[in-house]
Amino acid sequence: MATRQKGRISPELDKDALNENFAEQLATGDASDAIAADMALPSLMSPRGQSVRVEKCIWRSVTLSETKAQGMRMRDAFIESSDLANIDLTGALLERVEITSTRLTGAICTEAQLKNVLFRECKLDFLSVRMGRLQSCIFENCNLTEADFYAADLSGNIFRGCDLSHADLSHARLKGADVRDCRLDGIRGMPADTDGLIISPDQAPLLITLFGIRVEC
Repeated sequence: MATRQKGRISPELDKDALNENFAEQLATGDASDAIAADMALPSLMSPRGQSVRVEKCIWRSVTLSETKAQGMRMRDAFIESSDLANIDLTGALLERVEITSTRLTGAICTEAQLKNVLFRECKLDFLSVRMGRLQSCIFENCNLTEADFYAADLSGNIFRGCDLSHADLSHARLKGADVRDCRLDGIRGMPADTDGLIISPDQAPLLITLFGIRVEC
């Protein structure tokens, strides 16, 4: 059964029921109850160029054979120790997914929906989530330098021990987003964009300087 942890619902997946025919299944456009390990993933688009569906699967130590994965639907999945750099997840849906120790440098998640997704110790530099929507997501100890969150909805999401240096938060929705123990050097945006953002007292002087806010008595 899916479980709740601080507002996030974890994947619902019976690891003992998984089989090894992920690539064979994915050739039909759908894969479920399967493991992909120590391999280059097959195309993440169907033979007709349509989006694929991945449910109740594990990817472990995988790489990409090609970066196209637009519109992919992934639910109840684990991704571990993999290299998915530059994957294009434009318009994709990821729901109840845990991603650990994985390289996603330059990943494109424009207009994607991420629900109950955990990123732990991932390399997410130059990630693009422009106009994306994140709901009940957690980022733990991730490298998010130069990440692009332009006009993304980050409301209520949690960032723990992440490096957000030079991230673009312009026009993002940040109400309730928690970045209290993150590095924020050089983040971009306007003061109004940080409305509702949760920060620590020691981060306040940095944000005042970055956004050119004047404090007068």
